[in-house]
This record gives sequence, structure tokens and C-alpha cells, in this order.
Amino acid sequence: MIVTQYQGKTVDEAIQNGLKKIQIDRDKVDINIISEPVHGWFGRLKQAAVVDISIKPMSVSKKPSSAKVTAGNLTSDKTSSRTLQGQTVKNAKTSPAIDHPSSQRVAAKRDEDIERNVDVTADVRHREGEHPHAKSSQQATAPDVSQSHVSKTDDATKVSDAHALLTPAELQARQQANQARLDENLEAAANYLLDVLGQLGIDADAEADTYHHGATITFMTEQEGLLIGRHGRTLNALQVLGNTFMLRQGMQHFELMLDVAGYRERRASTLRRLADNTARDVIAGGESELLDPMPAYERKVIHTQLATNPHVATFSQGREPRRGVVVAPR
Repeated sequence: MIVTQYQGKTVDEAIQNGLKKIQIDRDKVDINIISEPVHGWFGRLKQAAVVDISIKPMSVSKKPSSAKVTAGNLTSDKTSSRTLQGQTVKNAKTSPAIDHPSSQRVAAKRDEDIERNVDVTADVRHREGEHPHAKSSQQATAPDVSQSHVSKTDDATKVSDAHALLTPAELQARQQANQARLDENLEAAANYLLDVLGQLGIDADAEADTYHHGATITFMTEQEGLLIGRHGRTLNALQVLGNTFMLRQGMQHFELMLDVAGYRERRASTLRRLADNTARDVIAGGESELLDPMPAYERKVIHTQLATNPHVATFSQGREPRRGVVVAPR
């Protein structure tokens, strides 16, 4: 009789642990409870439950066996009730029925090895591309990859494809139509801004110069200071109105710049000097400085001027229209 002790948090758990360990059904064993579980403070387990699990003796067929076995512990016809250990049965149909735990464990281990070999073989085939469904899976997913690639490149090639379908004459005609539309919108924007200046009491004329994705409207007036305003605030406000007007006309990604008497270039020079002076103060004092709020194109001048300075770093802070540049020591 084989007797084994197993433990668990509960009696049932100890029994299940034993049955799982020896791989046998509950109706084929005798169970003896050695000790119940003991709990301490706050329900903590102090002593685990212990059970004895003994395997019931199995009935062995008394029919003579004509099985052929290899050398080892041979079993004769008269002693067929002995356990066949270490023998290889040549004729399974005539061998006696033995239901022993060790035989069950050997069979279970054999099945497990077979499954493991099958899994390893399948894994190797899968890695080598020999899986029976590999080819069909690749064929099934290929259209999805192709479709994804096409969808990503459609937008990028739409314009070039459209131009490729046009003849040189048609392309030139389209460019002329776009330029005429741009000139018309710029003229309308200039007239709109001149009307605003008229309401401010400023008499001025305007001319426009176009460039790639943008244009500059230059005003000519004898009241330059009034049009520019303190630190260019009046001119900047008019520029916001002009860009809003162009956007309402359908001019997407279009930049409109307003200028008067070369103010923009003078302002850029002033900003570059301001950037250099601020950088020197930051390096000397070791503390960051926040510059006055300024529009995006003026902040860009500060960033560009100090981009190559190894001792300071710049970044924008705040929300429009109160967004400014911070110059900080590295």
C-alpha cells in the first residue's frame, strides 16, 4: 500500500493537491485526515491541513498471459499477478490488464512527451514557413498591407497625379487662374485694410508683392508712427485682420505680412540685439528672463538668433496674445 501525505490551506485543498500530484481519481484512493487547519489572529493560517492518501490495491486479471517480453523481471503464467516493471510488451492484446499508478504515470509522461514533440515540430515548421496555414495567412494579409500602403500614399501623390494628367497648356492656364485669384483676393484685402485705416484717420496707399505661399502689403503714408503704433502693435493688429480676411476668402496656409517704411527689417534688427543682450544677462546672472509678449514671427527671430548659443536655451511660454520667449541658462 502506497501512503503519501499532502498539505493544504483546507482539507479539500490538501486532498486536491495529493490527487493532482499522483494523477489519480478520488474514487481510487483511501483518504485519512491527519490534522485540520489551524488559524491564528485575523484569520491567518497557522498550521496547514494534512491528509494521508493511500492508493487502493487494484485487481489483476488471473488469465494466463502469452505476451512476449524482453529480458528483465519476467512474469510467468503462474505468477501473472505480479507487477510488470521494466518490461516491453510485444503483444498488447494478450497481456494482462494492469492498473497500477506507476503505469499510469508512465503513460501520462509518454503522452506529455508526444504532445511536447508535436508542439516543437509545429513551432519549427512555423519558423521555417512550413505551417500548413502560413501561406494562406500571408496571402490573406497581403491585400491589407497593400491597401494600407496605397491609402497612405494617396494624399501625397494626389497633386502630382493631377498635374501629370494635365497638358502643359492646361497646367499653365490653371497657374494663371490661381494667380489671378490671388491678385484679386490681395486687392480686396488691401482695400479692406485701407478702409480700416481711413476710420483711424490715417491716409495711406498700398502695394502688394507676392511670394511662395505668402505676400507682403506695404503701406505708404506720412503718418508712419501712428500706423505702426508702440512696438508695432497697431501694425500687428492690422496684420491679424488681413490674415483673417484671406482665410475667409479660402486662402489656406497663406501668410500675409504688413509693412511700412521698412519697419519689419528694423524691428528684426532690434529683436536680434535684444536676444544677444538678454543672453549675456542670463549667462552673467544665472537666472532665466521672460521677454515681453510678441507675435510668432518675432519670437522666431529670437529663437533663430540664439539657436547657436551653447550657453542659453530658448522656449516660448504663455498663451496668445500674451505669449513670450524665455531665455534660460543651460
